[in-house]
Amino acid sequence: MNNAINYIGEHTITQQLGYFFVYASFVSSLLSIVGYYFASQSLNEINSWKKFANTFFTVHSISVIGIVGVLFYVLLNHYYEFAYVWQHSNNSMPLQYILSCFWEGQEGSFLLWIVWNVILANVFRKVTSDKWKSISMLVFSLVQLFLTSMLLGIYFNNYKIGSSPFLFLREHSDFSNLPFVQQANYVVKLDGRGLNPLLMNYWMTIHPPILFLGFSSTIIPFAFAITALWKKEFTAWQKPALPWTLFSVAILGLGILMGGAWAYEALSFNGFWAWDPVENSSLVPWIVILAASHVMIINRKTNKALFLTLFLCIASFLLVLYSTFLTRSGILGNSSVHAFTDLGMQGQLLLYMLFFVFLYTFLLLQNKLWRVSYIFLSILLLIANTTYTQSSVLLMLWFLITLFTIIYAYNAYFNTKNESENIYSREFWMFIGAITLLISAFTLTYFTSIPVINKLFNLNKAPLQISDYNNWMMPYAVVILILVGVTQYMKFKLTDLNQFLKQNKWSFLLSVLFSVVCIIPLYFLNNLSLLNNEWLYIMYSIVFFAALYAVFSNLDYWIRVLSGKIGHAGAAIAHVGFALIILGALVSTSKRQTLSVNTSQVKVENLGESFSSQKSLLLTQGDTLPIGNYWITYQKKHRQGVDVFFTMVYFKKIQKQFIKVFELTPTIQDNPKMGRAASPDTKHFLSHDVYTHISYADLSDNSSIDNDAYLPPSNFIGHVQDTIQTSHASVLISQIKTNINKKQYQQNDSLLIVSLVLNITSHDKKTYQAFPKYIINKSIVSTEPAEVPELGLRFTFWKINPTDGTVELQVSEKQRNKKDFVVMEAYMFPFINLLWLGSLLMVLGTIIAVITRVRKNKKASH
Repeated sequence: MNNAINYIGEHTITQQLGYFFVYASFVSSLLSIVGYYFASQSLNEINSWKKFANTFFTVHSISVIGIVGVLFYVLLNHYYEFAYVWQHSNNSMPLQYILSCFWEGQEGSFLLWIVWNVILANVFRKVTSDKWKSISMLVFSLVQLFLTSMLLGIYFNNYKIGSSPFLFLREHSDFSNLPFVQQANYVVKLDGRGLNPLLMNYWMTIHPPILFLGFSSTIIPFAFAITALWKKEFTAWQKPALPWTLFSVAILGLGILMGGAWAYEALSFNGFWAWDPVENSSLVPWIVILAASHVMIINRKTNKALFLTLFLCIASFLLVLYSTFLTRSGILGNSSVHAFTDLGMQGQLLLYMLFFVFLYTFLLLQNKLWRVSYIFLSILLLIANTTYTQSSVLLMLWFLITLFTIIYAYNAYFNTKNESENIYSREFWMFIGAITLLISAFTLTYFTSIPVINKLFNLNKAPLQISDYNNWMMPYAVVILILVGVTQYMKFKLTDLNQFLKQNKWSFLLSVLFSVVCIIPLYFLNNLSLLNNEWLYIMYSIVFFAALYAVFSNLDYWIRVLSGKIGHAGAAIAHVGFALIILGALVSTSKRQTLSVNTSQVKVENLGESFSSQKSLLLTQGDTLPIGNYWITYQKKHRQGVDVFFTMVYFKKIQKQFIKVFELTPTIQDNPKMGRAASPDTKHFLSHDVYTHISYADLSDNSSIDNDAYLPPSNFIGHVQDTIQTSHASVLISQIKTNINKKQYQQNDSLLIVSLVLNITSHDKKTYQAFPKYIINKSIVSTEPAEVPELGLRFTFWKINPTDGTVELQVSEKQRNKKDFVVMEAYMFPFINLLWLGSLLMVLGTIIAVITRVRKNKKASH
């Protein structure tokens, strides 16, 4: 139907250019795969194939830049006929958030991933030797083929392949049948839906690019490992791969930590980490690539743990793909606030992940018969999956076959039975640490995958709570922290036990001393709930000690053994940073203090079930109430565009005087199209943070309200001696008076005046009286309201019920009586700066380690 309409104002040439670049990037990545494959074979024209492959990867790179350019062009010019532009931007949105629009949607985030892959691939092929280049670039091209397919937006036999960012709104399945797109000039009247309010923050412009660079960086260790399996060279690849692996640890770790900082500073999550499935699915690949980097060091020193090295490098990338499946397939829609909605690509995302699992397993097999058998079974199950309704059963069967195949390959080709380490060697305990990291990653993956398990097996398992995650992960943290401290004093192959104990004793003793001094006041003094949380506090204490031990031992190693040299201290600095992250997270969360216990006279529970007097303070404008060790006043609110700012002033009470300490301005974004979103504000001190956000507020502008106008009245039915509460007074129904007694009225139906005597006491203890009247004159009922001007109150006596003695009274208050109020939450996070300091040190130490490894490799190559 739309095809018969000659649409006005659509930028069809721009759309066709966008489609051209998408198709060109897909086809060129496919051709580069062909070229790199033949370049890796022993053919006479191998150099020609390399040139062919490199040429088409360059075409692919240029095409990706073209996609980016077109998408930015349509976003900057607000071409709302493009569905992607309409969904993620609008006219009122500041220009600074255009970057956020670019990667807010699935298509844009895939494109961001593609761009980073292109950048890394071009750097990689410039700095890497030819020995590893062809197959590694083949892997890059394979990944790019799958990723660019996510942008195709075409149908093949009713199966949708990808989702295009250049689809017109009228072509989108959700809008194609709506009346407004049937108008030829529909573009003229369009304004976009806009950005999600939670994402209109500077963190949205810097966190996703860093995180996706981290995701993308895992492809390089993966490509090296695939090359090693392909070429059956299991040791030499680790030398060039190790700096890239450490780079991945640094960048992905930075991206995750930036996400925690965003959640803490800009989102009303009341903290920096909530074990959300999307948070977990980014953390797990980092844990695995961290383990991979340490096992690679073991292998470089001892030539052992070959299989685990390959497995971890490959698993980190596969877990990124699994993370992509979880967050983009729609399967986490009900369990995560971060997940994307399903764009109908669940099968495509699953195929993307399964292909690389298949490739890894295939390359592990060195026997042709086994390879053919595995291919045959995989194809057979794939065909059966298209016709058999129980596809989840077939999928699980394939995974079991794959797992069995991997175990067989390990035992057949990698299991060296005499491969054992001395218990007093550094490599032994580094290996134990890597295994601990791997098990913790599998634990997190299992709990994060509960929605997947529910869908596969038709279950209804509930996801874990934050406290459950904490309990599960603390023992792993203890083991890792202890090993981080112990292994620095150990030597590869064999360590002298006496020398080890001598070097280690001061770090251990200092850790014990500081732990006792800190832990007792933190967890065991004045703690009335100790008996109910004995195990928890003991666990806190153990983690605290382990973190301190890791800090002291690595500082000691850096100062005494490395003589304070920065160039060789990358690992020690990173270890100190990691330990401080754990220490800061432990103390700031376990000792978090809720400041906003409700001390007002109004029950916040009346506002809804989500409000509690234990954490929510109702604060009327101008009032000053106690809040923890402070007093607080809600001073004012003001609006700037869609943002409403609330000025909250914190005081200290010194000798009966309020001394201003600081003020915070939490905001609520009042977006008419996307809804409301609260952003907290935080006051940072050296020893603690005070975190404040608004959980309920009236966002209307009261400047044009007539303060002398009465608000809609409230009705009250009660008896004499009942009390009515108004905004700032108590009203007692003292008595009922009439002009004649009951007998006289029955004999003389002429005039009856019934007056209520109301005794009113204001909140400042002043007293008033009012006499509203109920009048019957010759069977005609009327009322005579009574007003108390000083209090802005009006009372209307509507009815008297002789049968039960009740009266009906209507109470009206003037607009000026209605004071603005907010419901706020405030928390104190002690020593949270340890976490942020640790984050900086961990990233800095890892970058130093990368630089050191690169320099060593250059020296070795000369």
